Amino acid sequence: MATTTEHNLYGTNVSLSVKRVASSKYKKKSGFVYPLIGKFDTVTGGALQKNTSQKGYFNTAYGVNLIRNNLRQLILCEKGSRIMLPDYGLSLNKYLFEPLDETTYYLIKNDILKTLHTYFSIVKVISLRVFSDLNNNSRSPEKNELLITLTLQLLDESLDIFDVQVNIG
Repeated sequence: MATTTEHNLYGTNVSLSVKRVASSKYKKKSGFVYPLIGKFDTVTGGALQKNTSQKGYFNTAYGVNLIRNNLRQLILCEKGSRIMLPDYGLSLNKYLFEPLDETTYYLIKNDILKTLHTYFSIVKVISLRVFSDLNNNSRSPEKNELLITLTLQLLDESLDIFDVQVNIG
């Protein structure tokens, strides 16, 4: 009995971009926006009415906005405040009233990089800047604040570069 090696192809070849999307191991993920609940408008009588620009009680985010929100939540979360994840977050409030010298900045940067390596392995840190926000004249000079600016690159096929800025104070 003879077998044939002839194959019939129907249709057209699939483009490379369609193949990448179909074989992508990074699916589009969604999550909650941080903070979870948006602003409410108050109504006479003390009842709360949902803001009209908000689609639901909980807003959702996708892609880079989702990652940016999760990074802000990680940086602002106090270590030990999450149940079942005692090492999640950073304890940056302990640095607020310390002298703002090179040693303090080095310790803060080291804590941030170690936490990002543990909980956000999907990004590569390109730039990390930590400085005090005393140059802003609209705020009182007695307030001791830290400004953290991160420039990150996603480690998926998009290789998006984005910035995250967080005020601690």
